[in-house]
Amino acid sequence: MIVNKDWKPNFYKYEKVRRSGRYNMVMEADKAIEACGITSREYRDIILSYNTYKRYVEAEYGTVDNFIRKFKL
Repeated sequence: MIVNKDWKPNFYKYEKVRRSGRYNMVMEADKAIEACGITSREYRDIILSYNTYKRYVEAEYGTVDNFIRKFKL
């Protein structure tokens, strides 16, 4: 179930920060939210629906890596 119709740009931003390894995405959520440039509500949505969004990305792009390379904001 897609919760937010603008999930792709938010997921992209979240995934870029997560992959950087700079922040613990749960314990340092306030810093990660700021780095992502999304609202805390959008961040919460991604955390709670991460596996769903990941499956949608994999269905459309094959892998999350392909999504990161091909998706343009």
